[in-house]
Amino acid sequence: MRSNKPQIDFVELHILHHASEGPLYGLWMIEELAEHGYSLNASQLYPKFHRLEKNGFLNRQDRVVEGKLRKYYRIRPAGRAYLKEQKKRLLELINEALSAGELTEALHKRQRRDGTKRRAASNETGRKPA
Repeated sequence: MRSNKPQIDFVELHILHHASEGPLYGLWMIEELAEHGYSLNASQLYPKFHRLEKNGFLNRQDRVVEGKLRKYYRIRPAGRAYLKEQKKRLLELINEALSAGELTEALHKRQRRDGTKRRAASNETGRKPA
């Protein structure tokens, strides 16, 4: 039996978050999600892109890269507004569900991850070619 309660799709929130940072494409998103423990393939990911696009949250731009069609996605204003609203809901949940120690541990983990990503980014030409 399906519930009428709103459901948050964390993969879609990841997509919107990264699309808010710049254009992205499917393979990059699959690899990024894998770093967070998600195991998705293109047939699972692209319906999420399509739903976000249909809801007016993302724009798609098709480009030929190395002879292959690549679909780039960018966030739209409605997507930014939705992401902002969902972040508020997540913060409310986090503040209720996690202890101060868990929040501190999560913050330290984020700081370590961000430092690692900055070092890796300085060694690359870019994370999501546009």
